[in-house]
Amino acid sequence: MKTSANVAKLVATLMLFGVSATFAAETAPAPAAVGPTAIGNAKAGEGAGEKTPAGDDITLTLKVPAFSPRFSQTPVALVNDDPILLDEFVTTLEALHEGGTGGRKAGKTDFDQVLNRLINARLILQEGLTMGLDELPEAKRLLADFKESSLREVLKRRLLKDLTPDPEVVKEAYRQLVREWKIRSVKFDGKEAADAFAKGLAGGGEFAALADKLIDDKKAEGGKTGEYVKPQELLPQIAAALAPLKAGEATPVIPVGTGFTVVKLEEIRYPEGNAAAMAEARARATDARGTRIMNEYWEGLKKKQAKINRKLIDKLDFEAPKPGFKKLLKDKRVIVAIKGEQPITVALLAEEMQKKFFHGVDEAIRVKKVNEGKYPAIEDMLLKRLFRQEALRQGIDKSDDYRQANSKYKESLVFGLFVDKVVVPEIKVTNGDVQEYYTAHLADYSTPAMVKLKALAFGKQGQAEAAIEKLRKGAEFQWLQANAEGLVPAQSPGLMEFEATPVITRNLPEKLQQTIDGAKPGDFRLYASPEGYSYAVQVLDVINPQPSPLEKERKAIAQKLFGEKIATSVEEWGAKLRAASSVKIYLADQGR
Repeated sequence: MKTSANVAKLVATLMLFGVSATFAAETAPAPAAVGPTAIGNAKAGEGAGEKTPAGDDITLTLKVPAFSPRFSQTPVALVNDDPILLDEFVTTLEALHEGGTGGRKAGKTDFDQVLNRLINARLILQEGLTMGLDELPEAKRLLADFKESSLREVLKRRLLKDLTPDPEVVKEAYRQLVREWKIRSVKFDGKEAADAFAKGLAGGGEFAALADKLIDDKKAEGGKTGEYVKPQELLPQIAAALAPLKAGEATPVIPVGTGFTVVKLEEIRYPEGNAAAMAEARARATDARGTRIMNEYWEGLKKKQAKINRKLIDKLDFEAPKPGFKKLLKDKRVIVAIKGEQPITVALLAEEMQKKFFHGVDEAIRVKKVNEGKYPAIEDMLLKRLFRQEALRQGIDKSDDYRQANSKYKESLVFGLFVDKVVVPEIKVTNGDVQEYYTAHLADYSTPAMVKLKALAFGKQGQAEAAIEKLRKGAEFQWLQANAEGLVPAQSPGLMEFEATPVITRNLPEKLQQTIDGAKPGDFRLYASPEGYSYAVQVLDVINPQPSPLEKERKAIAQKLFGEKIATSVEEWGAKLRAASSVKIYLADQGR
């Protein structure tokens, strides 16, 4: 299921208590502040803040278009007065389908699964906030980093809003993607013969005439007609040699393995109607235009807001023994002055460069890798500062998209920290767990059963039965194939042909699998196909499944079990928190 302009409608039945309050606005109710831990501080089923006239419940059933912005902020559930909105529910439902159900229509099971997942996640999030996980130093650092990066990202989205690609760039990108060369090549065992051929071409000889004679005389290999190929299908050295050529020109001698080749480019064509290539061309052209716009914007910001002391930067030597890197870490000389911002000093630059060397700056100094990073480090520091400054000037920090992005990141971070610090420490996967799983799922870790067959197809069942009888009495299969009456002609619609190599048994038609089940090499079977053909089948070989050793699969199985146990524990935590919380569900029926 995909969100699009199509009116893809999901019928969500919402049971709403307190009608006037519900329809007072189309925005979501403000989430209640998280107080004490959810466990033990709220009674299950209580909905704080909900009022009904004189104790009477007023229940309405609404038929809601899932992707309508008018209803996107409608609650489908309340978790301790914190709403789960229709927009969030539909987005999660879409992700479930796109992740593995092939876009099939949503059903009641999907609705229940998605809503329960969202409720459990919200309960765990609330518990994590109550525990103060968002106040941990690592969380604060990650949240601060995300705030900075999201300021830049939202600014970028605004700058590139409604961006359309240049039609000429799209056209050229498309041509490069679909381009095909019609080529003809001639291959030689020795370089001397290849050089002689190239010399003949340079002297005015015709490629076709010279090549045809050499091929006829067995002095070279190659086809006598050209064929169309895509550049990416060729060896890199051949594609590189052909790229600058015009139609009618030939490459120099090119080494290929132990031989040598010369290739003529006969024609270049650009097939029309390739939708996938056009989509890729538009994406490339859009990215290129976006990059150009961002670069121009960036250069403009630098010119307007920053003054770079290039003379001082060029003189700085972070690799020299004197004054030495440690002294430069205290150098307060300004290398970039920024309007409305603290300047970038030598000390700040040195500190930034020090962070980039995982194995320490001393080793980088020894191998002379520090100075080359001066300007890239300054550019990175300046970009962060100027983009942040510009984003704040435009009020992006007060925008809905910025606040929503940071809110969602905080939720995912707290949820992840809860799993990491509360759930994971309790998870244990033993060798016995791995052994038990391996034994129970041995087929998943084994090569598939295979069988090698050959068969004769007849138009009538009696003819096939007669052939089987003759084969059992010692008749040659090849003789029957050449002389038996009633054989189905080759290329007949639906005719099965068996190669000399084994085939995976489960890939055969189900009825044929049943027919050969339990057969041993040398056995014969009669198989009637849905197309009306009767096959005299001989089983040549049966290859039983071979299990992969446990030690080879142990790590993968342990990881799988670990993930499953985490998922189970999260569900258990959700159930535990839910039992002590107020959870109200308004989604009462599945969509249609």
